[in-house]
Amino acid sequence: MNSPNLDTPLSRISRGKAKLVDDDRGGLGVIDTVDVVPFAPVRMFWIADVARGTIRGGHAHKLCSQFLVCLQGRIKVDAFDGTLTQQFVLERGDFLNLVPGIFATETFLDDGCVLLALCDRPYEAEDYIVDRASLMPGSGH
Repeated sequence: MNSPNLDTPLSRISRGKAKLVDDDRGGLGVIDTVDVVPFAPVRMFWIADVARGTIRGGHAHKLCSQFLVCLQGRIKVDAFDGTLTQQFVLERGDFLNLVPGIFATETFLDDGCVLLALCDRPYEAEDYIVDRASLMPGSGH
């Protein structure tokens, strides 16, 4: 049985939604990052132009936190911390803060999805954990 008070990487994921304003001029989305992003971003990237059903990610980070924002479409995030798994479906304006130690895959549920990521560290190849099983207790990693 899993305790809801257990301090695991999965329990430290936070989520929310941008303020969205749509009118005849288009759509505006606002996130006051100082209030919801728990770090000062040093790197930003986005994923776009992927076909519906495409799966991206498939890794965890040892040190890097990522603040994900769905800018368009619907994106399913599968998050695994070595013991627990949780799914999140992000729609336009939804955000999710992934802490280190979360193995995440992102499935793009619609054509035209756009996912923005803010990171608290620069790209570091040695920070990536690509073996999901290495997060499991007793894996020796």
